Amino acid sequence: MEHSAKAVRNVWALDAPTMTCDKSIFVIGAGGENVTVPVPAFLIEHDDGLVLYDTSFDPDAAGDPESIYGPLAAAFQIDFPVECRLDTQIEKLGFSLTDVKRVVISHSHFDHTGGLRLFPHAEGYIGTGELRYAGRPDPFCIGFFRKEDLEAANRITWNEVPTGYDHDLFGDGSITLLSLPGHSPGHLGMKIELPDRTLVLAGDAGHLRDNLAGGVGMPFDNDSITKLDSLRRLNLKQKQSNTTVWLSHDPDDWAVRGWLRELN
Repeated sequence: MEHSAKAVRNVWALDAPTMTCDKSIFVIGAGGENVTVPVPAFLIEHDDGLVLYDTSFDPDAAGDPESIYGPLAAAFQIDFPVECRLDTQIEKLGFSLTDVKRVVISHSHFDHTGGLRLFPHAEGYIGTGELRYAGRPDPFCIGFFRKEDLEAANRITWNEVPTGYDHDLFGDGSITLLSLPGHSPGHLGMKIELPDRTLVLAGDAGHLRDNLAGGVGMPFDNDSITKLDSLRRLNLKQKQSNTTVWLSHDPDDWAVRGWLRELN
């Protein structure tokens, strides 16, 4: 199939470390069972350069999560094989870290920002108010932010995407940043136009399929009312023809990611 002058060439769901915790962390009212979820990063090859959506855990935590995350490693039962290092995977695909021209962060929790320090050269995109909130979060979710990641974020030049505004990243319709607040003030998703379908990377706008099916958030959402609107928006998106909504942490979504390899 011929590509347009500007297009997405490839999308890689990079092999992900995991964390395991009680399901009630992700879904209000759930509990009594542990769930193991991926902590992914997505690399997108566009004709105008590489785009990274989220950065997973700090690569130096590979093989020994406790050395970097301390008690968090045990609390979330982080499993981080060395082959899942973000930098190693990008290089195995034949790219250098400096080839990543744009970094988009869904939000500033520690499981999405660990690799930011690798990309001080990149142009950053983040939702309005996200970094300010990360610096002074509500007490109930203060444990989800890591000062080392915020220090790395301060070395990046950020473009803030206003709440309620969807930003066409290249002006060609191929990648659109979606405003999906609620889990955090400036949470962003990403819509990617592929040859045979539209892919919506939802980040943590919904953690598990139960969030979408039940229209219910998680206990550590910044704004539960706004979060419900973002869940409604995702439910409408997945009703659109040839559209796949991918929740970053849902193990079932992750298990069927093989279709994405057919693009590469």
